[in-house]
Amino acid sequence: MRVLLLLSILLLMGDVGGMSAWAAAKLELSPEKIDFGRVPQYTKYSHKVVLKSTGDIPVEIHKVNSYCDCILVPIQKATIKPGDSLIIEITFSSGSYSSNHEWRPHFYYNGPKRDIYLRVLADIVIDHQKLKPIHVHPHSVVASQYGDSTKHEFEFNIISVSDEPVPLELIYNDDEFYDLDFPLYVLPYDTAVGKIILNDKGVESEFEKSIIFEYIDAKSKKIHYSIPVRRRIFIPKGSR
Repeated sequence: MRVLLLLSILLLMGDVGGMSAWAAAKLELSPEKIDFGRVPQYTKYSHKVVLKSTGDIPVEIHKVNSYCDCILVPIQKATIKPGDSLIIEITFSSGSYSSNHEWRPHFYYNGPKRDIYLRVLADIVIDHQKLKPIHVHPHSVVASQYGDSTKHEFEFNIISVSDEPVPLELIYNDDEFYDLDFPLYVLPYDTAVGKIILNDKGVESEFEKSIIFEYIDAKSKKIHYSIPVRRRIFIPKGSR
């Protein structure tokens, strides 16, 4: 009887204003890992990440540390109510790095775990045109406008140096500014053509986005490959 009474008192003490003593903030990231795969040096990439509050009380992010100038996280502080989400877009610059690297930007918050990190991976290559079994040319899609003439479609080539077909699978694409026509495979020693088609918002905007796709090499290994897409608008003053 005394045990039941003690438990009841503890439960009452722990439930103040309808808030359980075990209530806690919990933060989840989606995705938990971004694999940009093979990328050239001195190129910029981006990827959206969803920060979701899945606990009983609001998540209070009080600090973000990317631990590398090559990764930009656009927030330092944020409050996310239970059940709500915050979408951010991180930016990765390959710079003069080479070979495989992994970075872990940390988000520090008021939960029991105190922090959570995002894995960012890239295989940075010095000469992307020597890659096998495929490489992309041009390595980035420049969808810029020069003057008043507006172009809506921009192509890129996926070039094969393999004696077998190379399957391709789109992994990530942000379609906010354009539609993407992406090939399913590349035939042996052939070229597959991809295309971005600007939508109305894309025509009027400047942006930097990324496409990530996956291919299978001769050893049946799945490898990611990223293509940056950038748009700038250069119109002389007084031309409109």
